[in-house]
Amino acid sequence: MQIETVKQLNEMIRNGQIGEYIQQEEARSFADICDIADRITAKNHELKWIWLAGPSSAGKTTFTRRLSQELNRRGVKTHDISLDNYFVNRALTPRNSKGEYDYEHIEAIDLPLLERHLDDLGSGHTVEMPHFKFLHGRREFRGEIMKLEPDELALIEGIHGLNPRITSFVNPLHTFKVYIGARTTLKLDNDTRISTTNHRMMRRMIRDHSFRGNPVETTFSLWPSVRAGEDKWIFPFQPLADLEYNSAMGYEISVLKPLVEPLIRSLPEAHPGIGKARELLEFLGRFDAIDKSMVPQDSILQEFIETPH
Repeated sequence: MQIETVKQLNEMIRNGQIGEYIQQEEARSFADICDIADRITAKNHELKWIWLAGPSSAGKTTFTRRLSQELNRRGVKTHDISLDNYFVNRALTPRNSKGEYDYEHIEAIDLPLLERHLDDLGSGHTVEMPHFKFLHGRREFRGEIMKLEPDELALIEGIHGLNPRITSFVNPLHTFKVYIGARTTLKLDNDTRISTTNHRMMRRMIRDHSFRGNPVETTFSLWPSVRAGEDKWIFPFQPLADLEYNSAMGYEISVLKPLVEPLIRSLPEAHPGIGKARELLEFLGRFDAIDKSMVPQDSILQEFIETPH
């Protein structure tokens, strides 16, 4: 089922065939994850550290969980480490030229603590892992203990997971690096591609509202600095990856549409992002909606659309 344009996608929704297309897209995504798991398993005797990186809202968290499941299914035991849990407490976060917190800056990560923990884990010691509470802007310890046995892998996920300042903390001979992106393959028409940046912004808008308690104004206000941070801290290191994974689904924007439109419409007219809001609403107006109940429970898309517990 070759769906290349929004028009073709809408026709499939109206014809009641969208369920089949969703299954096809999910099968493609799963096959890609299995391929990466196979590649890692084939080199498992050489590896210790799997680095997983990508820009905001690329789907890193769910990809990491699903890759971990597939590796465990192949007899390779894994431990997941999120770099987000190594954020410094909010008051210590670096600031940009405007005096605003720069969450994309690499030194928003507690680098000395991370280096010490990775060194201890690599030496076979136990480590009490941190947990960062986004709502409160501080890190805490909950008694979560991790130890890496000689035949086990650490899956380390975060936006800085390809930056040599962090990857240099471990032996490069025992590493494998994956870049997770969200490159929308669907086109508005035969000649016009869809902005991957806008796609990720809509994902983030929904997630920030549902899981981080952020009003839509915050997402619009932060997005320019997020994009600047990606250009500085993420995209330059993309070529260092051994493999790339594309998390974007061909049907996805139609699922995001009914979830994100009310959020965009709630943006105050006086907000500096109102021009971008109008652009996104005009863009979404070209899509027919798909109810999120049609998305499989194990889809990578659930990271952005599931109802928080």
